Amino acid sequence: MPRRGLRLDLEEYNHIVHHRYLAEKRKDLESRVRLRAIVLVHEGKTLEQVGHILEVARSTVERWIERYRSTEVTGLLVRGPYQGKKPRLSLDQKRELATMIREGPECSGLDTGVWTAPIVADLVKQHFRIAYSPSQIRRILHDLGFSVQYPRQEFSQADKKRQATWVEEELPEVKKKSKRTKAS
Repeated sequence: MPRRGLRLDLEEYNHIVHHRYLAEKRKDLESRVRLRAIVLVHEGKTLEQVGHILEVARSTVERWIERYRSTEVTGLLVRGPYQGKKPRLSLDQKRELATMIREGPECSGLDTGVWTAPIVADLVKQHFRIAYSPSQIRRILHDLGFSVQYPRQEFSQADKKRQATWVEEELPEVKKKSKRTKAS
């Protein structure tokens, strides 16, 4: 179990205060917050109190303390990139998925002419045995260079001339009738 408290000698304390000052000068808020956490714990605040003051989780404060213990100030000054979770689809699987998307749903044995996120999620689940939500699928497709397309709804049998006439002549009459019925 990790140790909770932290006691600094005067030299360590001054070193941290100096680095907080430098972080402030270069507008590095993240490092300043981490260094302040160390100072607050040294001053006797509990992890919960420090987390509340700095508006971070208690476990985050605990991680910063452990990082300070192992790497001192330099460990608290290091910034990103943050690793994140390992993707479940491999790079090869993503390439294969991109190829399938480009070829269209019919080539994958589907009876639809368009891809939707739920359809792609089902395809990934069946083909790669990996379950993703539609929102995750949208993010993956975006990362692969695909964008969301919204089809325009138009009747194939539509008469453009009749539509224009209706919009110009009949629609204003409909609106006038609507205003009259509301007024009465």
